Amino acid sequence: MRLLAAFAVALSWPASAVAAELSGDAGVVSDYRYRGVSLSDGRAAVQASATLERSGFYATAWASTLGRRLADSEIDLTAGYERELAPWISVDLSATRYLYPSSPGEGYSEAAAAVSLNHGRASARLGFSYAPRQRALRDAAGRRGGNAYVSVEAAYDVPGAPLSLIAGGGYERGPFDEVERGGKWDWKIGGEIARGPARFGLSYVGSSADGGDPRALVGEVRFSR
Repeated sequence: MRLLAAFAVALSWPASAVAAELSGDAGVVSDYRYRGVSLSDGRAAVQASATLERSGFYATAWASTLGRRLADSEIDLTAGYERELAPWISVDLSATRYLYPSSPGEGYSEAAAAVSLNHGRASARLGFSYAPRQRALRDAAGRRGGNAYVSVEAAYDVPGAPLSLIAGGGYERGPFDEVERGGKWDWKIGGEIARGPARFGLSYVGSSADGGDPRALVGEVRFSR
């Protein structure tokens, strides 16, 4: 709860106070699915973020609950640079530190690169992420190794309606793929309705990971500033 309060205080500051553009959002998802796999044990999760941006450089703090207890949480700290190469294409380079306050030894770092394409009402994003070999990246046998993830996501804004259709998928290989023989696919298809600062989304999410519930219908409500 103190974590969410900190986000609320940060978002209440005027942008001029930090000489950069400040934005953020907060909301609830029915199931926190990351790359197709549930990280909240199929339960609802409260999430919030705050971003500072100036001249293409940005820093983001993002947080989510993970289970029944508020102490079970994830905090992602990201720094990056995004640049528009042309009106229809931009690139984004970033690095993220994933933190788990109740399990400090599970924290790890990851670098990412993405290319975004825009054409009228349609857009697409191609991404690649890599977490190099480090203490938290171990497979079922306890061996350390790097973890790679490649993804694509497309969106289309429906004419005359506040509705966006979204579809995407990805492939992950490494200690986090949760597949006995290695290599996990995930996918998502759904839509989002925007009403002022509020967004309402519904998606069908799934993966080829071993164990757990491989598929779920996930709803979300978010408010942006």
